[in-house]
Amino acid sequence: MSEVLHILASTSELDALIQIRTFAHRSQSKHVCICLEDAQSNLQSLRNWMGGNVTLYAPTSPSSWIQAFQLYRLGRTSYHSSEFGMCWDPAKFSLAGLALLSQLKGWNSIITTPSKRELAFPGFVGQKVLKGSDQIYVSSEHLQNQHFRDSIVLSPLVETNLSESCSLNLKSQLNLPEDAQVILSLGRFESYSRLKESIWIMGILEHLHPNIHLILCGTGPQRTILENYRDQMVLRPRVHFLDPWNELTAVLQQSDCLLVPADHSGKDWAVQQAIQLNLPVVASRSDGNQESIVHQENGLIGGPSAGGLARLIHQQIIDPTLFSGHRQTDSNILSEAMWDNWSKLLGQ
Repeated sequence: MSEVLHILASTSELDALIQIRTFAHRSQSKHVCICLEDAQSNLQSLRNWMGGNVTLYAPTSPSSWIQAFQLYRLGRTSYHSSEFGMCWDPAKFSLAGLALLSQLKGWNSIITTPSKRELAFPGFVGQKVLKGSDQIYVSSEHLQNQHFRDSIVLSPLVETNLSESCSLNLKSQLNLPEDAQVILSLGRFESYSRLKESIWIMGILEHLHPNIHLILCGTGPQRTILENYRDQMVLRPRVHFLDPWNELTAVLQQSDCLLVPADHSGKDWAVQQAIQLNLPVVASRSDGNQESIVHQENGLIGGPSAGGLARLIHQQIIDPTLFSGHRQTDSNILSEAMWDNWSKLLGQ
């Protein structure tokens, strides 16, 4: 059985990891993921979460030189057993990744939800990977038209077959009351995700809705900063952190609204999955969000200020008819088309 090699910047790249995990569950191929770093020590939890069809590796040393050596050895082992390689968001790759990439003769690149800074300044390694790519796939038409004209649009892969065996009880796990209104922000804890704004929005809404709670689900370098900011805002009872190594579709199902304040330029996996589940989405006016969401049909577009997003959430709570939802039949047809595109990518 053939193997597919995935190269990611780190074990915190949740948007890419969830798509690889979703595809591996349905794929006939074995998948090997090499993350260039594991700064947040996610490796063991991530291995359990990715499932048996995915083999995950990452350097374990804090030394950049030893990391490069470990990646070189991983490259020698993985390349010969893999027939197909994909680099995810290469603008985030560190210099240590060159030890791995130098052994590959060809690869494709997938660009998901980069920040505008990454698009403008991809860095030395990112430029090398993009120039050496046999083909570039992007998550949105905006990325194709504005940055990668020779690319192919590959929409984020969402889960259509929801697991009935999932035992996750979100409110019980976080000790929330049964009548709590749950606002979810899901993604990488990074500056361009603008999750500080989600916390600030909760500071407004707590005065209007006594049972409202915010869940920040993700991983990344800014978790400590976000926790400190929550405490400075005196919002510890209202703002909760959840590790993403759960059934994220079930997390979305048990939420009342998805809040996306990010300024990235591609389509967000969480937005696509929320639309699939007919969950209200309140999102910023970023290019990818506006491409995914039709205001008051399959979501609500607000901002760019956090106050504008807070107003939309408040209006959605007091008047749920603002969000009309989408037709499930159209959603199913769209989802099957996504699966077909991904299957063609790997020749399955």
